[in-house]
Order: sequence, then C-alpha cells, then structure tokens
Amino acid sequence: MDQKAKSKQPSIRQLQYFVNIAMSSNFRKAAQKLNISQPTLTSQIATLEGALGVKLFERSRAGTLLSPAGRELLPLVRQLLEQFQQVMDQVDSSHKELSGTFKIGVSPTIGPYLFSKVLIELHKRYPRLKLHVREGVPQELEQGLDNGDYDFILTMLPMHSSENRVRALFVEPIFIVLSQDHPLANKEVLEGKDLYNQEVLTMDERHHLHRQIATLCERYTAHAQRKFTSNSLNTLKQMVIMNMGIAFMPGLYIRARITEDDPLKVLNLRDEKINRTHVASWRKNAPSRHLFQKISYDIKTIAMDIFEDILEEVNTEDA
Repeated sequence: MDQKAKSKQPSIRQLQYFVNIAMSSNFRKAAQKLNISQPTLTSQIATLEGALGVKLFERSRAGTLLSPAGRELLPLVRQLLEQFQQVMDQVDSSHKELSGTFKIGVSPTIGPYLFSKVLIELHKRYPRLKLHVREGVPQELEQGLDNGDYDFILTMLPMHSSENRVRALFVEPIFIVLSQDHPLANKEVLEGKDLYNQEVLTMDERHHLHRQIATLCERYTAHAQRKFTSNSLNTLKQMVIMNMGIAFMPGLYIRARITEDDPLKVLNLRDEKINRTHVASWRKNAPSRHLFQKISYDIKTIAMDIFEDILEEVNTEDA
C-alpha cells in the first residue's frame, strides 16, 4: 500500500463503518443499515485499510469475515468509539440545562438520609428537572432498571448486571451500634475478638447490608440473627435499644437518626475499616445517558459537600 494512503488518519465515520460491517458480516446489509450505497461503503473501508496498512476483512462463501488483524482491532475500535461518544455527550450536556421527567430508584437505606437533602439542591440548580423517586431493595432496583421501570438508580456495590453503566459516587463508613446496657459499651473501640459469639442484628436478606454483615460475622465468629431480621434501619435501631443484640449501621443513618438522647453507643472496629460504596447506574444506550452522567456527577459533588465529615472519595482501583 502506498505511503500517501498510510499517512492519512482514519476518520471516526470510517471506524463506525468497520464496526457495522463486522457486526453484519455483510457489506450490503451494513450499507442498508447505515443508509449509504454499497460502493461508498466499500470505498471508505478501502481507504481505512490503506490508512491502517492492513486488510480488515476477508471474503468467503460464508460472507464477509474479519481478518486476523480485523479481529484484533475490533475491540479496540469499539472502545475508542465508546470513549468518543462519551466526549460528545459531555460536550452536549455542558450546553444544556438539565430538564425532563425521570423515574429514579433508590435504596431505602440511603434515600431518606441522603437523597432527600440532595434533591433539594438539585432542584435549586435545575428547576426544570423532575425526578419521581421510588425506594426498592438492590435486586428490585437492578431488575427495574433492566425492565424500564426506572431510568436511573442509586444503589450499592456489588451490582450483578453488566449491561448498565455504573458510576461510583462515594464511600460510606459503617459503625457498630450497641445499647448503653450492653457489656461491650464500656469500650471506646472494639476489636474483632470482641465480636466472638455476639448476637448481631441485621437487615433482611434482600439488602446488601445483610450479606455484608453476615460475611463479617463469619469472619469474627459472631451470630448473625436470622430470626429477628429487620426491613428498616429504624426498626433495627429500636431492637438495639432493647439490647436484643448489636448492629452494624451506615454512617449517614447514624448522623440523621441517632442522637445524644438515644441510649446507644457508636463504636469503630479496630481490625478493619467497614464501609460500602454507593453507585449510580443507568442503561448504556439510554437516550438521556448524557444527562444521567451529569446528574450522577452533581449527586456526588452535592453529597460530598453536605456530608464531607462522613463520606469519602472512591478509590477508583476498588470501584
């Protein structure tokens, strides 16, 4: 291939054509989908191959197949096009005021204690943005997002679907809460060995918090109560007040609902830092995905500003 062809940079459109042909395994079908003529498509791919210096496709009776070089390049090109689209979405969103009506799903262990405050600030910034908020446990939120019941959800890691865009927002610490009458209440900090044989009250099994605490109980040989699980943090608090056991509770809830007048003590676990990572998620191909990206950024910055003494930045290596 001549040096002049090699020196020309591929265009985004040519790369899009390459991906479409690879998906269709047929030049004619790809041309129909792209709404261009087949000779134009053939010419553009020839120009792309000249610029790259490799053959991308092989013709056979089975159709148009990727060449070995094409197979290696395809995932890289798709990643490049996705990143390009993110750039365009970001530029587009920066010129638009957030507006529209969207269905938001939030976890009941965060909604009343964080999102209610965040909503007030979001409304001040974007008065034309209307959010219909409904609570649901994590599995229901993910299923609802997949089914179209929600446009956007706020939940916790881990998430089980790989089909949605996930943006880590912040990390929330979890503390041990116990009655002032509990034998461990005379300590200022707890160690793992203190949890041996302790009765630990938890949320019911539908919540991520239950699974997280159940794992901790196994590690420290504590007893995760299955008979007296709770479906709300408020109920869990009342059970702890009655000294039915100890509980692990999120920092945002403690700040909002546990006061100096409550006969409770809040302690750290010295052996390890217990926390949970909050995320925003939306469908990858949602028409308003650029708006959701902007909303998720605003939720993060507003929450970090309001609760700077509790929330922590996400370590991107762990998110």
